[in-house]
Amino acid sequence: MEQQQLTGYARISPETTEADFLSGRTGFALGFDSTNQTMVDLWSEGFQLQDSQLTAAEELGRYCQAREQLAAYMQKQILQEYVQYGGAQALCGWYDHAMTERRALLLDLGARAVAVRQGKLKKPGCGYVAMDRFLTDPHHTVVEEAIKADPEIAASAPTLGSLHVSPAAVDHVCAITGEASIITVKFSLNFWEEMELVLGEELPKLLKGWQRFRLPIKHRSKARYDPVGMVGTPIEHCVQARYQDQRDASEPAGLNLAQETQYLSFFDPSISIGFSEKGLQKIWKKLGI
Repeated sequence: MEQQQLTGYARISPETTEADFLSGRTGFALGFDSTNQTMVDLWSEGFQLQDSQLTAAEELGRYCQAREQLAAYMQKQILQEYVQYGGAQALCGWYDHAMTERRALLLDLGARAVAVRQGKLKKPGCGYVAMDRFLTDPHHTVVEEAIKADPEIAASAPTLGSLHVSPAAVDHVCAITGEASIITVKFSLNFWEEMELVLGEELPKLLKGWQRFRLPIKHRSKARYDPVGMVGTPIEHCVQARYQDQRDASEPAGLNLAQETQYLSFFDPSISIGFSEKGLQKIWKKLGI
């Protein structure tokens, strides 16, 4: 992208270039603490500012109007690609498949986390610093006593988490032996980078930028918000709520809102794994613990 002076951007500030605007540098200068830059980088290509719509008298107002245009453009781009991809059904299917492909390694990581908590290992020893840190962080890798097994739940529970059932079901069953579990490990994921770390592969474009809790970008001192701040991945509940509220736009675009609700009502990318004593011993023996 050329760092050239454009008339529309120059109305925000004489020195502002298109690159400044899209990067959010202008927003930092005007008093915003963040820019939602990951989503801007992913979805702003092809955006053209409509200079005639920058009608506010002050610079901050014009910037927010410009970001409204950018947000609307990004949301349209995301919706179009989401529908083409297959919506929630396709994305949930990709995630389930990615977990299945990584199943053996996820079990190993969970067993290492238990060994560290029980003092059998000083460090997880994954050979990857970021993963070692993740496994020793009690907020990201939660190790706790399993819920008392219920025979009916145990009979129908999956052996490893799924997006289509309650993740709590796996708390009752060992992923190795199928017996009642005595301990569970939960990989609690809050950002898209953590998804990539645990799954060990690059996410689809539609999942990049995901956050469990997306907060508005507020001005440091004034009652103003950056509209780009609430542009998120389509599987985020706040984004789905907007699609539901904007049926006149989302349904004609091809989004099946009933199916979206069906798949995303249970969406939780966190992964829960149950272990019995026999299951743990089996994996520890393989890992030399």
